[in-house]
Amino acid sequence: MIRVSAVTRREDDGLLALLSRLAEGDRDRLPSPGWPTRAGLSLLVGPPFVLDLGTTLAGQVILGGCTVLYVDGANAFDPYILSRLAREAGQSPKAVMQRLRLTRAFTCHQLETLIVERLSSAIAHYRPGLVVISGWSHLFHDENVPAREAFRLLQNTTRRIRSLAESGQPVLATHPEEPVTSRLKPLGEMLARAADGVARLREEEGLILVSREKPPDPHGDGGVPRTLVISPEQCRLWMRGRRHQALP
Repeated sequence: MIRVSAVTRREDDGLLALLSRLAEGDRDRLPSPGWPTRAGLSLLVGPPFVLDLGTTLAGQVILGGCTVLYVDGANAFDPYILSRLAREAGQSPKAVMQRLRLTRAFTCHQLETLIVERLSSAIAHYRPGLVVISGWSHLFHDENVPAREAFRLLQNTTRRIRSLAESGQPVLATHPEEPVTSRLKPLGEMLARAADGVARLREEEGLILVSREKPPDPHGDGGVPRTLVISPEQCRLWMRGRRHQALP
């Protein structure tokens, strides 16, 4: 039986702070043991709203004064989120957007080139506090690309991102579990194997439930990870209703 925490608003704030520290690679103060203790690759898995959650976490890093490199693989970046965060923090939306270095890919081959051939030099130039790979697997569902080729290209990207993470660069990736194709499961498994930490999100009765899939939760109930709860108020930026992402 999954134990759902009795959550107050204050604890909700703590959960978002936890996810922010996860994004920034600062795991020294995480309340649960078992997360990697160094900067690494963190993966958020779940419905399409994980794309906007990734943008929200990137915005929190930017508000702290850091640059973020944002690789958009699902054509889903929403600048409204950063503008809203900036205004709420009393900062200039324009200044916040200037600390986001956004690049988009429209095919899986373009994304592989961006990550494998160009990302390292961009990191050396901008010295970002965080790299975001948004919708990492989305373009690899393209039926115009044979499955074997798509898997090979994705594997190339996971090797490069692992190398960057092991060198100390914090990376946050999002994997929306859409579109539902025969490739969804193997693509997700490849990303999960590469990640240091995996958090799964789901929506249930208006609440967002978050469970840790990797590393295993040492305090889970019979092997089932504990579930943390985020209230609707804390989700307003990234639960505005995202349309189904069309196949590339």
